Amino acid sequence: MPLSDLYDPEKFRQNGHRLVDQLADYLHRLRQHSDEEKVMNYRSPEDSYRLMNELLDAPNQPDITSLFEPFLRETIRMHHPTYLGHQTSVVAPLAALSELVGSLLDPGIGVFEQGNLGVVLERILTERLAALAGWPKGASGFLTSGGTLGNLTALLCARQVMAGGDVWKNGNGQQQLAFMASEQSHYSVDRAVRSMGLGENGLIKVPVDQHYRMNPEALEQCLREAQKRGTKVLGVVASSCTTATGSYDPIGPIADFCEANKLWLHVDGAHGACVLFSKKHRHLLAGIERADSFIVDFHKMLLTPKLVTALVFRNGQHSFETFAQKASYLWEQDEKQEWYNLGKRTYELTKSFMSIRVYALWKAYGPAVFEENVDRLYSLAQRFNELLKAQPDFETAVERPESNILCYRLINADWSPEKTNEVNAAIRQRLVEEGKFFIVQTRLGDKLYLRSTVINPMTEAEHLQGLIQEIRSLGSLIA
Repeated sequence: MPLSDLYDPEKFRQNGHRLVDQLADYLHRLRQHSDEEKVMNYRSPEDSYRLMNELLDAPNQPDITSLFEPFLRETIRMHHPTYLGHQTSVVAPLAALSELVGSLLDPGIGVFEQGNLGVVLERILTERLAALAGWPKGASGFLTSGGTLGNLTALLCARQVMAGGDVWKNGNGQQQLAFMASEQSHYSVDRAVRSMGLGENGLIKVPVDQHYRMNPEALEQCLREAQKRGTKVLGVVASSCTTATGSYDPIGPIADFCEANKLWLHVDGAHGACVLFSKKHRHLLAGIERADSFIVDFHKMLLTPKLVTALVFRNGQHSFETFAQKASYLWEQDEKQEWYNLGKRTYELTKSFMSIRVYALWKAYGPAVFEENVDRLYSLAQRFNELLKAQPDFETAVERPESNILCYRLINADWSPEKTNEVNAAIRQRLVEEGKFFIVQTRLGDKLYLRSTVINPMTEAEHLQGLIQEIRSLGSLIA
């Protein structure tokens, strides 16, 4: 095939029409609630490895529908109403189409001369998020590829601002530097401080209360003990919300502590800061206006393809202090604060046109579409909790979930703690292999819980009731 055929506009038009028809048919089938359409056609890792090798070794397949059919068959079906697993968006088709546009145009967003509108959109979107957080003019940020990178970049900035010297240039020095976060903080926080060269002592884990929220009364003691060890604490990371249980750390009291001790406050709002768009649930972030930085993932509850994370700073100038590298082939004035050359402030230089994915939904439907989705998911999670509470053979990890994440498990008075864990783990594995439902699991202390994120706008209460019945049936077979 001549190379020019790859770029033929008419072939692209024909293939595009056929592919969109194929995808629309796929979405239509998933909404028919047929038993034939599973949420996942499970294969083991080794079987999947063999399958993909066979596909790559088979004769070339230029037919567009045949090319992608194996992925529609084998990939987990996020749009299926019984998908209740990891906390990533069920992508709105318009946002998927916007990614097609962004991928075809494919500008580099690190510098304005190539990224122009994408660069400008990142400023506008983060300024609007800052306004929702109650921050003054001058607050700003950018988009980055995921919450892990967002948290790392925020803590790199906090270290540079709070350490008392140019750490980026001279290193961490002899004194142990550290951040504080709850025992339930996301693993990316621990990974960030280790990546910064702070070691295992770089993260001080603060105890949580019975709802798995950081206990702000324990902060003072944790700080004093660190200072006695010669550790310089730079800041606190508040989780909004935690990954395991969806619990919101109390930002207000944490902000009181940070202000009293002149510490940086970062809010890891990768999942839960989506409630910035919700008048009903905005109270869960009370105090965020006093934070120094926060992140929020548009690819969690905001209907957008992965990965789109906003990192926002209350003082937008702080973002320029994170990195100080010279790259004269990219910009003429290395030391000048040019907001439009994002490579000066982000870990990434070459990154995708992620802002167009948010723009498409915001422009077509307004931010009200984000509010509607968040409110629906949180409301349905409360209904799920009510259903679970009504079952005498189920227990939940928290009395009332604060978000759309629930931890629960099947119990029996005759089971030992070890058997309870074993049975629930086996139930989860059978669910995944049978493909009727997709959920995950987590450990809280020595207890194993089944874990669901109510993330799909097409999920209804009847699906949740069906999940409860399926877990109970599997439990009777396994036990």
